[in-house]
Amino acid sequence: MKPMGAAPDLDDSSQEWYYLDSTGQEFGPFSSDTMREWWAQGFFPIGEDLMVRLPTWKQHVALRDIYRDMSDAFRTPPGSTRTGGGGGGGGGGGGGGCGGSSALA
Repeated sequence: MKPMGAAPDLDDSSQEWYYLDSTGQEFGPFSSDTMREWWAQGFFPIGEDLMVRLPTWKQHVALRDIYRDMSDAFRTPPGSTRTGGGGGGGGGGGGGGCGGSSALA
Protein backbone atom coordinates (compact mmCIF):
# COMPACT_ATOMS: atom_id res chain seq x y z
CA MET A 1 0.00 0.00 0.00
CA LYS A 2 1.35 3.42 -0.99
CA PRO A 3 1.54 6.17 1.63
CA MET A 4 -0.79 9.13 1.24
CA GLY A 5 0.70 11.73 -1.08
CA ALA A 6 3.12 9.31 -2.74
CA ALA A 7 3.61 9.53 -6.49
CA PRO A 8 1.46 7.23 -8.61
CA ASP A 9 2.92 4.07 -10.05
CA LEU A 10 4.51 4.89 -13.39
CA ASP A 11 6.24 3.29 -16.28
CA ASP A 12 8.85 6.03 -16.14
CA SER A 13 10.02 5.58 -19.71
CA SER A 14 6.54 6.34 -21.04
CA GLN A 15 5.69 9.15 -18.61
CA GLU A 16 5.06 12.42 -20.44
CA TRP A 17 6.59 15.72 -19.29
CA TYR A 18 6.03 19.36 -20.12
CA TYR A 19 8.55 22.08 -19.35
CA LEU A 20 8.78 25.87 -19.49
CA ASP A 21 11.57 27.60 -21.37
CA SER A 22 13.20 30.81 -20.14
CA THR A 23 10.37 32.91 -21.64
CA GLY A 24 7.66 30.87 -19.92
CA GLN A 25 6.56 29.05 -23.07
CA GLU A 26 5.49 25.47 -22.47
CA PHE A 27 6.92 22.61 -24.53
CA GLY A 28 5.93 18.96 -24.58
CA PRO A 29 4.89 16.35 -24.04
CA PHE A 30 8.23 14.53 -24.01
CA SER A 31 8.94 11.06 -22.65
CA SER A 32 11.00 10.52 -19.50
CA ASP A 33 13.67 8.93 -21.69
CA THR A 34 13.92 12.04 -23.85
CA MET A 35 13.91 14.41 -20.86
CA ARG A 36 16.55 12.28 -19.11
CA GLU A 37 18.78 12.36 -22.22
CA TRP A 38 18.41 16.12 -22.58
CA TRP A 39 19.07 16.60 -18.86
CA ALA A 40 22.24 14.47 -19.00
CA GLN A 41 23.47 16.39 -22.06
CA GLY A 42 22.96 19.78 -20.36
CA PHE A 43 20.18 20.98 -22.66
CA PHE A 44 18.50 22.78 -19.74
CA PRO A 45 20.94 25.52 -18.70
CA ILE A 46 18.59 26.60 -15.92
CA GLY A 47 19.43 23.28 -14.23
CA GLU A 48 17.42 22.22 -11.21
CA ASP A 49 15.28 25.36 -11.50
CA LEU A 50 13.70 23.89 -14.65
CA MET A 51 9.93 24.17 -14.31
CA VAL A 52 8.19 20.90 -15.23
CA ARG A 53 4.81 19.26 -14.94
CA LEU A 54 3.05 16.03 -15.75
CA PRO A 55 -0.23 16.10 -17.72
CA THR A 56 -2.30 15.70 -14.54
CA TRP A 57 -0.57 18.53 -12.64
CA LYS A 58 -2.20 21.95 -12.57
CA GLN A 59 1.07 23.86 -12.16
CA HIS A 60 4.69 23.58 -13.13
CA VAL A 61 7.15 22.94 -10.29
CA ALA A 62 10.90 23.32 -10.10
CA LEU A 63 12.75 20.08 -10.73
CA ARG A 64 14.58 20.50 -7.41
CA ASP A 65 11.22 20.41 -5.62
CA ILE A 66 10.38 16.93 -6.91
CA TYR A 67 13.85 15.36 -6.96
CA ARG A 68 16.17 15.66 -3.98
CA ASP A 69 18.95 13.93 -5.94
CA MET A 70 19.25 15.36 -9.45
CA SER A 71 20.74 12.07 -10.68
CA ASP A 72 17.22 10.65 -10.18
CA ALA A 73 15.60 13.30 -12.41
CA PHE A 74 13.31 11.63 -14.93
CA ARG A 75 14.50 8.16 -13.72
CA THR A 76 12.26 7.63 -10.69
CA PRO A 77 8.67 8.67 -10.04
CA PRO A 78 8.43 12.43 -9.49
CA GLY A 79 7.30 13.74 -6.16
CA SER A 80 8.92 10.93 -4.23
CA THR A 81 10.68 13.58 -2.15
CA ARG A 82 7.84 16.14 -2.25
CA THR A 83 5.30 15.01 0.29
CA GLY A 84 3.49 18.06 1.48
CA GLY A 85 3.21 21.77 1.93
CA GLY A 86 6.83 22.69 1.21
CA GLY A 87 8.32 23.85 -2.03
CA GLY A 88 8.55 27.25 -3.54
CA GLY A 89 8.01 26.78 -7.26
CA GLY A 90 5.08 27.84 -9.33
CA GLY A 91 4.41 30.53 -11.86
CA GLY A 92 5.97 31.17 -15.22
CA GLY A 93 9.61 31.89 -14.57
CA GLY A 94 10.24 30.08 -11.35
CA GLY A 95 9.08 32.94 -9.14
CA GLY A 96 6.07 33.15 -6.89
CA GLY A 97 4.91 31.15 -3.92
CA CYS A 98 2.38 28.94 -5.65
CA GLY A 99 4.17 25.79 -4.55
CA GLY A 100 2.84 23.24 -2.12
CA SER A 101 1.15 19.98 -2.88
CA SER A 102 -1.57 21.48 -5.07
CA ALA A 103 0.71 21.14 -8.11
CA LEU A 104 0.47 17.37 -7.79
CA ALA A 105 -3.31 17.28 -8.09
